Amino acid sequence: MMRPFSVSLMCCAALVLAPVEGAFGQSAAQNTQPVPVFHTNANLVLVDVVVRQKGAPVHDLKASNFHLTEDGKAQKITVFEEHRATDVLEASKPPQLPPHVYTDTPRYAVTSAANVLLLDALNTPLADQVYVRRQMIKYLGTIPPGTRIAVFTLGSKLHIISGFTTDAAEIAKALGPGRGNAEKSPVMDPDFDDAMTQQLSLAQGAGVSSASIAAMQQFISDTQNFETQLREEMTIDALGQVARYLSTIPGRKNLIWFSASFPLRFLQGGSNPNMDPMADFSGQVKKAAELLALARVAVYPVDSRGLLNVPSVSAETNSSFATAMGSPPPQNTQGHGTAGAGGGGGNGGMGSFSQDQVASGASGSSLEAMGLASKDQTFLNDIAADHFNMDQIAKETGGEAFYNRNALGEVVGEAVANGSSYYTIGYDPGNQNYNGAVRKIDVHVEGGKYDLEFRHSYFADNPTAATKWIGGKTSPLINAMQHGTLPLSQVMFDVRVLPVTDPAVMAEPVTAGPAGDMAKNLKHGQRYMVDYWVDPRGLDHNALTDGKQQTQVEVTEVAYDDEGIRQNYADRGFSLDLTPQEAARNLQAGLALHEQIDLPPGKVYLRVGVHDLLSGRIGTVEVLVDVPK
Repeated sequence: MMRPFSVSLMCCAALVLAPVEGAFGQSAAQNTQPVPVFHTNANLVLVDVVVRQKGAPVHDLKASNFHLTEDGKAQKITVFEEHRATDVLEASKPPQLPPHVYTDTPRYAVTSAANVLLLDALNTPLADQVYVRRQMIKYLGTIPPGTRIAVFTLGSKLHIISGFTTDAAEIAKALGPGRGNAEKSPVMDPDFDDAMTQQLSLAQGAGVSSASIAAMQQFISDTQNFETQLREEMTIDALGQVARYLSTIPGRKNLIWFSASFPLRFLQGGSNPNMDPMADFSGQVKKAAELLALARVAVYPVDSRGLLNVPSVSAETNSSFATAMGSPPPQNTQGHGTAGAGGGGGNGGMGSFSQDQVASGASGSSLEAMGLASKDQTFLNDIAADHFNMDQIAKETGGEAFYNRNALGEVVGEAVANGSSYYTIGYDPGNQNYNGAVRKIDVHVEGGKYDLEFRHSYFADNPTAATKWIGGKTSPLINAMQHGTLPLSQVMFDVRVLPVTDPAVMAEPVTAGPAGDMAKNLKHGQRYMVDYWVDPRGLDHNALTDGKQQTQVEVTEVAYDDEGIRQNYADRGFSLDLTPQEAARNLQAGLALHEQIDLPPGKVYLRVGVHDLLSGRIGTVEVLVDVPK
């Protein structure tokens, strides 16, 4: 784990590097599309509202048609914009950078809303992941021209397997074999759960003592609770990372989230009835919700299993359970669903047994029927909690939940269409008491009977703290510096990576001793110079009494080999007190910072990042360096 920043190194801006001609300055000049930065003094609350009538978007409404309240009190609308699916925000042309210079400046052209497919392997059995991918590839044949989609996957960590593109073939390639393949959940293990349940049933049938049965039941419950809590924590972290990545993209973002289980408890309520009630991630959920709101992300949760049957009507148990119930075996005609794989499915495809019938089976003499009835009831409780969570997530972010649906490709089309035409309204809250409480938002539209989608609440935290990183066991900087994870552009910068033998950097002094916290373990390590030019517009500043402004940033480099194993890392903090003249020069040329790191021979993935210590914003880019032996 990277060591945390602890000591500010006082550096003089006049002594740091001059910019590479054509690097930062050219990037800034060509980046004519302004990238929104959520400044800490902004009190404006933005709400994206989807307005539909009979399933079709409603256009040409005026601000006077909208009435917005916060906690029941009317608010004055100060921002009003209509966005249509045909609107396009053109990308700036990629800057012409000198050799060995890289940038984290975002490059994208999006329609009125950007669409992200999140394929969740963390909370989804492998079989359901394969089904989702097949459905997505089928959908791509009908994708509307100009629809821009990115594809993320979530396993042990979050990955981007396809950046924003309108090329359906590129997306299909990302979803197909050989790249970002489906993976087994690192936490969820349905086979183990089934094996333990079978062992419990055998023990019950064999007349094992009640004390031993109770101990087995407690072990199974504790194991499942631990797995669910771990998945919930990892899911919350992933949503925070997605929000940070999307925060630099203009406009609304539709996050279409495919999963077989939704353990996330959003705001109040929605907890899984089978989870340990002592598990509390409310603080992390609150911060993730804040980041999603700031980034204007609407979440569309999709149950990836389609229609489901209760475990008792699976092929393995149909006959024995039906005999115990005194009924003929039901036929599974509800689709591909994976029975008993966790939460999220719906009871529209539960076969021919109702909950009352399942419960009545427990009163029979058959121990097998009793065990199956108990398993069915747990399954029904899980999916009820999942559907509640899905609806809450969608409601609070302005999206829509989809479950009991087998045609997942059509679901994507609906989500994209629903989120592509919308209105943005904004207001300055009349209640200036930023005490962290939940504020309820309600929107009414006059002129017809409309279906509305919008986020229904936000946390009234102090604006000066609203963009801080998520609190928890790990820092977002550590998450952002993982190999292959999402690049960030909350702080924009150019960076040059060159060996010390290159003539362009031979005049720079080389520090004595190993460069990097793991450098002493490297064999035949090569020294590289890493020069940054940071856009100060993405940084916060402290005003000092002598008229200077203080900037505090941290730069970090992490080197990975071909297998993603970390080889070396270095980080350094800078606390710069700049005169107005120095600040003005940096605004034109970029804040120049310098680091050194030793890299092992071979292909090295060097991930570099800039962390604004005052706001918590982060920028990252990953560079492939071919280090000579």
